[in-house]
Amino acid sequence: MPAVSVNDRRFLLTLLAFGAEAGILAWEYLNGGVRSHHLLANPDLPAVSNWWGLLVIPLLTWWTMSQLRRRAERSAARRANGFAALVAFVCALAYGLALSLLFLHGSMLVDYAFFGLLALALVLRLWHGEYLLGFVFGMGFVIGPVLPALFGAVIALLSWAVHAVGRALWRKVRSRRSLA
Repeated sequence: MPAVSVNDRRFLLTLLAFGAEAGILAWEYLNGGVRSHHLLANPDLPAVSNWWGLLVIPLLTWWTMSQLRRRAERSAARRANGFAALVAFVCALAYGLALSLLFLHGSMLVDYAFFGLLALALVLRLWHGEYLLGFVFGMGFVIGPVLPALFGAVIALLSWAVHAVGRALWRKVRSRRSLA
């Protein structure tokens, strides 16, 4: 069986993500029309159409696969990285689904799930594409893909900043220990 190159896999998964989003939009279109969602669920703010998912989802998938390829090229344990990325994607997908279902049913647990995501950003590397893509896919069924992508990008940026500052402080502490 011939090996599939990373570029072919990236193209195939991007095409698959586009097809999945097109299927969701076709279902919405045939069942009452493609929905739009207001920013912060406030009708006074602009609405974002789910049609934007045809652009957001493939771009996010392509970016995620490119990021995975770069990390795999830097690492010797390529298979382990692929499995870890798949686990991260599935966990983020489950978290996004749970959060969107809580939001859909008007549960008071939405606030806890939201702040739980902020706490996870302190511990996990949520700026990795597989987390963001899974989260957007999970929430996309209820809220559409654009708003979760924006929210997830803010969480990813927060996670990256916390980890970058933590690494810088750790290097500084470690270098002072070696001088003492």
